[in-house]
Amino acid sequence: MIRRTLSCMPFLGLLLSACVTTSNSPFQSDKTSMKQAAQDNVALAIQYLKSGNRNAAMEKVQKAIDEDPDSANAYTAEALIYNANGDLSNAKSAYKTAMRKAPDDPEIENDYAVFLCQHGDAKGSIDYFMKAAANPRYSTPDAAYSNAGLCAQHIPDLKAADQYFRQALARNPTMLEPMAQLAAISYQQKNYLSARAFIERFNALSPSSRPDVLLLGVENERALGDQQAATDYAKRLMKLYPTSTQAQQLQQGVPRG
Repeated sequence: MIRRTLSCMPFLGLLLSACVTTSNSPFQSDKTSMKQAAQDNVALAIQYLKSGNRNAAMEKVQKAIDEDPDSANAYTAEALIYNANGDLSNAKSAYKTAMRKAPDDPEIENDYAVFLCQHGDAKGSIDYFMKAAANPRYSTPDAAYSNAGLCAQHIPDLKAADQYFRQALARNPTMLEPMAQLAAISYQQKNYLSARAFIERFNALSPSSRPDVLLLGVENERALGDQQAATDYAKRLMKLYPTSTQAQQLQQGVPRG
């Protein structure tokens, strides 16, 4: 799945610890104080949102915007809250305002791309993922490429997805999600040896694997005619994830979804 902003909360790190300059000027001091107060209220809003108190979160965000109308963080937090409430129109507007307040900010671009992909605009989201990935200030371009691959699958455009996942791995060879997705794409394209390589690479980095990857291993080895390897994957799946959907599919003989 995509790295969702609301679940992973990378937003918490956006500028909240940024240094501010000090001045002997009372006006500058007041302005700095207001900006700090706004940052503090944004941080509180995110904590409230994480705990499920959306009303309190919105109150803190609105206070932050009053204190610092130029805070891109505040508008991004506002977008998160609107999105959590299902108010997509206002969420989109808040994201747009955040990007106006902080042009070329890769974190906000990535968050907005996630929002677009979540709500059916896969093609539009990829443009913003690519902008974030290309920005030298963005610390995790591998995540942007991986997310773009996931969104491309929703179009569906497996060729583009394959390219984005490979770009993610080129930047972070230990990133698990692109490996799992490339294994699945290879299997769909009946490139079973390639799928095997990605599955084995995934399992080498994650000994407990994942139920979807293990079930894929069962089906891929069956396609290759290696019944022993298929059985080994099946045993691991039943042992590690006996209550998973994939374990139920295996028991019922239902093909992987």
